[in-house]
Amino acid sequence: MTLFDLAKKNIKHNFIHYFLYFASMIFSIMIYYTFVSLAQDPKVVARINNDDNLASIFNASSIILIIFVAIFILYSNHFFTRKRKKEIGIYSLLGLRKKEIGRMLFYENFLMGIGALIIGIGLGTLLSKLFVTILLKIMNLGGISDFVFSIDAVMNTVMIFIIITLITSFTGYRIIYRTTLLDLFHSESKREKTPKSNPFLAILALVLIAGGYFIALQPLITADSIWAKLGFGPVMIIILISVILGTVLLLNSFLPFVLNKIRKNKRLFYNGTNIISNSQLTFRIASNARTLATIAVLTGLTLVAIGMVGGLYNNVNKDAGLNNPATFEYHVVDEKSNEQALALAQNNTNTPLTGHQETTINYVKATSDRKMPFVYSPEEGFAVISLTAYSKLLTLEKNNDSKMAALKDDEAILISPDLTAQNTTNDVINTSFTLKNSTDQKITVTKTSTETPFSTIYSFLVVSDNVANTLSHKNKTTIQSIMVDQPKDAVALSKQMAKVLPKNAVFRSYPENYEALMRGSGVLLFIGMFIGIVFLAATGSIIYFKQLTEAYNDVATYDILKKIGLDRKEIRKTIAKQVLVIFLIPLILGIVHSSVALVSLSNLLQMNITFAVIISTGAYTLMFIAYYFITVNTYTNIVMGKKREEI
Repeated sequence: MTLFDLAKKNIKHNFIHYFLYFASMIFSIMIYYTFVSLAQDPKVVARINNDDNLASIFNASSIILIIFVAIFILYSNHFFTRKRKKEIGIYSLLGLRKKEIGRMLFYENFLMGIGALIIGIGLGTLLSKLFVTILLKIMNLGGISDFVFSIDAVMNTVMIFIIITLITSFTGYRIIYRTTLLDLFHSESKREKTPKSNPFLAILALVLIAGGYFIALQPLITADSIWAKLGFGPVMIIILISVILGTVLLLNSFLPFVLNKIRKNKRLFYNGTNIISNSQLTFRIASNARTLATIAVLTGLTLVAIGMVGGLYNNVNKDAGLNNPATFEYHVVDEKSNEQALALAQNNTNTPLTGHQETTINYVKATSDRKMPFVYSPEEGFAVISLTAYSKLLTLEKNNDSKMAALKDDEAILISPDLTAQNTTNDVINTSFTLKNSTDQKITVTKTSTETPFSTIYSFLVVSDNVANTLSHKNKTTIQSIMVDQPKDAVALSKQMAKVLPKNAVFRSYPENYEALMRGSGVLLFIGMFIGIVFLAATGSIIYFKQLTEAYNDVATYDILKKIGLDRKEIRKTIAKQVLVIFLIPLILGIVHSSVALVSLSNLLQMNITFAVIISTGAYTLMFIAYYFITVNTYTNIVMGKKREEI
């Protein structure tokens, strides 16, 4: 019998031992192939290739996905190889040389890799149509994708996983050549020492995490905030270091400290099976602290990314409306192009014209005794419009009567998106300006607003009609604002108007901006969910594999518990308590970390992301619950002997 035949026989007769590793490879290949095939789909390619940013996002995401998948497979292989060390030791005792054992393991890995590639690519091909359809729907493009089989995607996937297989095989060789025979037989019996309780480090963990949270929740836009003094980048680094270090210390020092306190409470410690659960948890925390801290931090970052992308996607309508209050807006450069553009809007039956207005903007030099907290260029002058024109424009864009209270000749309204902070608004109120015109007109700001009715005019003053009539028209701009029914469906009309307008007309289109935002945020949301699924599967599987390793190590311990009278129900209850803590630690820490970060970012971006956060956090929690019950069931079956494997 050759080594290749022995490898095939091992896989055939011990497939239940290989299944976890084999299944993780299939899942990884399926996910990666599905993602790569998306970039080869004609409908997706047509959209992505027209946008360099989207193409870059897809390319960067594929690299991130490769890293996740590679780590996932390498960790699965590490668990699988560690579980087989005693088997490798037996082969050595039977006379097989290390080189021959290495070749046999390579054959096994190669055969499982080929099988996983075939099954994974097959499943990925079946799912790719579904995922492309979901992507097109999220991007607001509609339609159902045709069935596409990409040879390039297959070759890409095969090449990547051949490289990963070679790396895992090399890892197996290192274990064989660097591990002594004694270590091979006793590797699973090694345990880490019980962590020592350190009250100072336990308190420091809480202080670091609380300090990071406190800094993150400070106002971002006030002039005296820590964000303004130190800068966004340095503050973010301080927060990350504080929270990450606090998380590591929390698992290495604070939790052992709490468990030791529970142990000293005799009434609680000696209640039922708590004595067993507490003792086992002490070892669990010691052996899993680094892994759980890493998973907690990465879970928090993943939830932040998905929450923010989901929030951006849900706020597309609002953002598009803020950026483009009118359906179409352009500067009137010449009457011919203006009339042609208006004619296109008036003659369009799919999205009928609901109204339009030409607004004259005068640029006037202005002086003030205070620093102006808004955009103003002395060379160009300050933009000024009349109250009547402003009221009519609001009525046109909001489709309701927007009559404004009359302004006195010495009063003005300041419109600027920069006025986002309450203290900034208070500083501007009662600020006086002198408009340098034929006669210097002094005006005082009595009201402010951050909502501008223009896409191309950032900040301006609204003055009374009398003052507006006295302004010189030497430096002026006429802006055409057009509103149509069903503006989201007016992409075709937008492209027609863009062709007849000159480049210096500064044409702005709500439907095209909306489409671009939907396309960009849709791709980000899809990729975020896709990578989130991969990361969730990877982290859940890592915890699962770690607990199974502990289960095989604990078989003898639970044999003793069975002999002293504990039944299956009591043992399962003990296991459930221990495993629950292991799953809850990264989940709760990840959710809390991400919640604080998302509150801070939502305040910064003035964006409501509550719905997206609830959905992403809920999905993560449900998946962790599923992993938890699977782990408890498998763990129980191993230690109770139903599916115990003697290796």
